[in-house]
Amino acid sequence: MNQAAPTIHPNPDAPRASARGAFTLIELVAVMILVGILGISAAVSFNSVPASRQAAAAKQIHRDLAFARERSMATGVRHWVVFSIPTNSYSVLAEDPLNPGRVNAATMTDPASQGPFVQRLDLNEFVGVSFDSAIFDAGSEVGFDWLGEPLNSTAAPLAVSGVVQVTGGHQVIVQTGTGMVTHAAP
Repeated sequence: MNQAAPTIHPNPDAPRASARGAFTLIELVAVMILVGILGISAAVSFNSVPASRQAAAAKQIHRDLAFARERSMATGVRHWVVFSIPTNSYSVLAEDPLNPGRVNAATMTDPASQGPFVQRLDLNEFVGVSFDSAIFDAGSEVGFDWLGEPLNSTAAPLAVSGVVQVTGGHQVIVQTGTGMVTHAAP
């Protein structure tokens, strides 16, 4: 008994075999638009990296100055923040309570890293960021007494507010009298 194979009639609604392996013009245009949008958003993100680093550096300086002030008020020991513009760095120092004076201040241990409390710009997360200036009366350091009041390098009260400026126009300001620390973005 020889039976003939049944004839299969293709579904008229099913896509044809030749159309399954190809893309339509609408699909290609949609993909090109998506790729363009992703490219633009990536370019915008990469352009904002330097500005983000500058803002992060200014915020770090703000935190460290506020920490030195708060530490002075909590312990009754003067703390100093000494800026070095040529090396793009600053250190947080504490005076020796048994032998007070700026001259006897030593670099603190950073509570976060357990290393010396020295912060350097233009490295790691702050690549491309540097100090434009750090001015506290006639010097580049500021101290805080037990009341949190800011002092200049001669241990006299600051005559005018001190300003640290980093690239991009960010400023960290230490107010005279109160020692309050603020950050001003450009």
